[in-house]
Amino acid sequence: MRWPIQIQLLLPVLSVVVMAIVLASAVSAYMGVEHARKTQDENLRRVVATLSEARFPLSEPVLRQMSGLSGADFVFFALGDVPQASTLRLSKDDLELLQRPAADRGPKTPDTNHTVLISGRVYLCQRVPVRERDPFLPAGSLIVLYPQDRWWSAVRQAAYPALMAGAAAVIAVILVTTILSHRFVRPIHRLGNQAAAIARGDFKTVPLSRRNDEIRDLTLSINQMALQLGRYENEVRLNERLRTLGKLGAAVAHQLRNAATGGLMAIELHKRHCSAGAGKESLDVALRQLHLMESYLQRFLMLGQARTAPFETVSLAAAVEDALDLIRPACAHAGVELIYSKPDAPILVHGDPDALRQLTVNLALNAAEAAGGQQNRPAKIVVDFPPMGEDRAALRVRDSGPGPAGDVAQRLFEPFVSGKPEGAGLGLFLARQVAEAHHGTIHWRRENDMTCFTVEFPRCKS
Repeated sequence: MRWPIQIQLLLPVLSVVVMAIVLASAVSAYMGVEHARKTQDENLRRVVATLSEARFPLSEPVLRQMSGLSGADFVFFALGDVPQASTLRLSKDDLELLQRPAADRGPKTPDTNHTVLISGRVYLCQRVPVRERDPFLPAGSLIVLYPQDRWWSAVRQAAYPALMAGAAAVIAVILVTTILSHRFVRPIHRLGNQAAAIARGDFKTVPLSRRNDEIRDLTLSINQMALQLGRYENEVRLNERLRTLGKLGAAVAHQLRNAATGGLMAIELHKRHCSAGAGKESLDVALRQLHLMESYLQRFLMLGQARTAPFETVSLAAAVEDALDLIRPACAHAGVELIYSKPDAPILVHGDPDALRQLTVNLALNAAEAAGGQQNRPAKIVVDFPPMGEDRAALRVRDSGPGPAGDVAQRLFEPFVSGKPEGAGLGLFLARQVAEAHHGTIHWRRENDMTCFTVEFPRCKS
């Protein structure tokens, strides 16, 4: 059987509070009724005592005046049950009823008075003896008649405020408890739905409550878990894509690399044995392009693999110059001016020269493609080494292109993210891998209307 938290919170608290309110209201109502009854009895007793011990005749005007003060009606019988005065118009049957003994008149009420029915109205009846005080004040009996409906009206008026206050308090407690339990349960339902969505693979977060309480802390924890799971899922998908790419392309890349190596060797042999072609610039261009193709294929074959080549002390400027020699023909063909500034002093880093050349090729080719697409301004790329101090070295590649689009600007160094329709989104990702493998960092920014990529390395002390 399902036992919702709302019921678990609502029922015990509500039961205790309602019982307390009901008991308090009942006690207040009972005390009010008792106080009203005692007040009426006391007032009536004083009036009766005044009449029974009066030194004036109990005439009808006197009884009417006392009736107005007490709310009761009076009938005075002289000795022998002879009616002398009355505040009521009594019929013969009513007189006979009042003349009967008390045990024959009717049932008793809780206040020990008897009830009689006179002219269709029920009265509380009490006979009070009147002693003879002098010859002009005869003895007899005084019948006190108090309307039962008036008595109950006084009782209701005494009990009504306490009962109404209790009922209002019960209603208020039910409403407040229901609202509070709903405020507690609603965020729990929302968290339950979020947990179910996470189980289905939806890692969206939910808004935090404005109340700084434990439920808000729980929501924050679940949101952090959702974000972390989303990152894990992206990493798993990325690794799967890289693994699939490596498996599908490794064989093709290997064959293409063998073909490029074979072509490179054939051109070198031709250049060596054919004196007519030894000075041809076209052969040098072909050789550079084959070197570039081989470097791309080598980069593809290394995708997702850990580097095992030992690091050595490398001249960063020399590695950059070797890479730029490979891409100069591509820049000239695209009409992009390549500006290179040599460092004033040698820059030594600890790393892999082939990886550093690949890093430079990736950044320079991306810059050339970005700058070459502009029609309204000269296309150029600038490669230099900004000063970074004694412990750090930096390689900077700037281009005159418009910069990356806004939808990919924050994810440039992630794999398969590219702003070019034909781009694979691996160049900058591999550049970041090379920078991190050399304990460096890579970042980009817009500077003086140019896109600037900067790679920082720890400098090797000579």
